[in-house]
Amino acid sequence: MATKRVPPTQIDGNATIADVVEGLDKPVEYVRRVLERLERCKRAFGDSQVRIAVRSRAECPNYLIEYVREDPKTRQRTTHQDAAYSGSTHRELGPHHIEAAGMWSPEEMNITAVSALIGRLRNPRAPSRSDNED
Repeated sequence: MATKRVPPTQIDGNATIADVVEGLDKPVEYVRRVLERLERCKRAFGDSQVRIAVRSRAECPNYLIEYVREDPKTRQRTTHQDAAYSGSTHRELGPHHIEAAGMWSPEEMNITAVSALIGRLRNPRAPSRSDNED
């Protein structure tokens, strides 16, 4: 007897982690592990951001850690790939994953945005400033 396969949830072509966080298997753990990778990249290169793989499992999308360098003379900013990671194991993926055409969302989240996201996940009912101003 054949089992029915549920079609995978599609990830929007320009999604960020914030856009897919509701559908993640373990959102706090996933975002925490991504943040660890971002912090390591920031220590090494002074900057870090993350893009998700739009052609991977929506419950735990693979992700690409990058950093941006600015040429001091031209002020031109160049993005460099640090490493790609499996969204389910958080292990580094081979370089061929980075080059896969159409794999990565054009939208990224920087380390500050990911830190804010994990804060909201860990404390979803925290009152905002405006709630206290009566």
